[in-house]
Amino acid sequence: MLVLVALILVVTTVLSINLELNLRLRRWAQSLPLLGAYEIYERSPQVMYLGKKGVQIEPHTEELLTLKGETGKTYFNVFWLRDSLYTHHYDEGIGQTNLVGPDAFITVADTGEITVNGTLQEATITPVHLEESTFLPYEDLKNLDIFDDLGLRRKEGTTSGHVIFMNDYLPYQALQLDSGQLVFENEEKMNVYRSRVLSLEPYLKWRTFREPARILEKSSGGRALAYETEGDYITIVTEKGTLGVIRETENRLASMETLQNARLPEWKPPLEEPLMLVWEAVYSRNPNVDTLPEMPGVNVVSPTWYALTDEEGSVSSMASDQYIRWARENGFQIWALVSNEFDIDRTHEFLKSAEARKNFIDYMISEALTKGYEGINLDFENVYKADRDRLTHFVNEMAWEMRQHDLILSMDVTIMGGSDNWSKCYDHAYLGKIVDYLVIMTYDEHWASSPISGPVASYPWVRRGMEELAKVVDSERLVLGLPFYTRVWRERPSTERANRMVNRSTAIGMQAQANFIENNELTPIWDEEAKLYYASFIDEEDVVKIWIENAETLSIRANLVHELELAGVAGWQRSFATEEIWPALRDVVFQRADQ
Repeated sequence: MLVLVALILVVTTVLSINLELNLRLRRWAQSLPLLGAYEIYERSPQVMYLGKKGVQIEPHTEELLTLKGETGKTYFNVFWLRDSLYTHHYDEGIGQTNLVGPDAFITVADTGEITVNGTLQEATITPVHLEESTFLPYEDLKNLDIFDDLGLRRKEGTTSGHVIFMNDYLPYQALQLDSGQLVFENEEKMNVYRSRVLSLEPYLKWRTFREPARILEKSSGGRALAYETEGDYITIVTEKGTLGVIRETENRLASMETLQNARLPEWKPPLEEPLMLVWEAVYSRNPNVDTLPEMPGVNVVSPTWYALTDEEGSVSSMASDQYIRWARENGFQIWALVSNEFDIDRTHEFLKSAEARKNFIDYMISEALTKGYEGINLDFENVYKADRDRLTHFVNEMAWEMRQHDLILSMDVTIMGGSDNWSKCYDHAYLGKIVDYLVIMTYDEHWASSPISGPVASYPWVRRGMEELAKVVDSERLVLGLPFYTRVWRERPSTERANRMVNRSTAIGMQAQANFIENNELTPIWDEEAKLYYASFIDEEDVVKIWIENAETLSIRANLVHELELAGVAGWQRSFATEEIWPALRDVVFQRADQ
């Protein structure tokens, strides 16, 4: 008996000192079936999609699996096709789902009728709508000629019971699992197991065997699809279709490889040279073309001729044949601007209606073809954040129709961040994959009713905004917006709040700015941080401030075209600019093209 006790003490002491031996024995012990350090169980079947950013578990799994049992068909969420650049919208009023992407415009009626690029198909496909989501039967969709272009496929050969969808356009990450690798349901269960079995105590606790850890799979090796996470684990999907986690290690991360699948259609810039666009603001009447200046460097003019006028998609026009002739004679492309007049409620109702969107798109394309525009500039602002996906889908519908006629689509958006209805309503990253050019309105950093005075577009603010966008949008599609105006600020002490100033401002163009400086005998100083000139003075009870735009300040920002490899610049607006602006911007924007 004493010998046995002594032996136990010796073994315990050795294992306490030799941690590596301790852990090796521990791993060996927990692998023995009789010791039962773990037990394998199965999760309830799930319908899931292996998306770009991670695994998406379908909330309506139970209903979809019930449908599968009743019909033998597996239904998928149409939203998952966004990774293939296909967006959708369901118009409940007419019972129709529009699905559009790079290669096809598909309509699916609740009655089962389906069209592809305007052609009625022999097959019928009946969608299912659950709450705000639309689902289509995978097996029926496979019968369409266009199916392979959608990129969606169901993972075959799995034994986990999960219904797993993948996308052939996504470059999935994969790693090789070790034989015996344990797969856990989540990080918490993995950590509980590790704390019990791999702790640094010199012996295994009895509860390790009495309360074995629960695992999903003990791998026999093979390759698993993998997603890196912010935690100390990697999410994987094994060859059996098991969805779970394993511990993150440097070796595992190093072994991850990218599976090269099919890629989305390659985009090529419509213009072979940098873009230098200027907007022609048309309010009550068009300009007299005989008074228009030469604009060296400008290759695109965008007159603000069109606007959405009602919920049915009607569009007003102020198009001028005289202006069109002038543009042609001077070698300018015309990208006519169409706006939503910043009417948020009208836009909401318009975006919900498939018929209204079609009316709008058909009219604008007809105008472009009839009048010879090379493109259309879409300027939808002040949109509900809740309409973000509807706006994206509308733009995708318009982009598809315009591609059929070799027309260029550009869209004006703000920088990321900001307020819900003026910035967060844009899905910048996604829109940047749909349109030809995303024109960034990098101005109004301090807007008309801003609570504090400041520049319209300081250099740090502009650069930061463009750099952030270049992380999520191909920089060759980004156009830098430049203001040909500034604001005169007047500040005076508030009579209602302590230690506060009351601001009001007036926007002025560059000639009015020059007159203001001369009339007030100002001597501007250089603001190194903003990279603008600045002047201020006291006028009775007001402190008057102005940040000054000129050829020098605009040229500094225009150089971002080369530093960030942008598509070009767009100036708001032509009548605000003075004659020295055009050659100055031309020399910057086209400097590399001339070398």
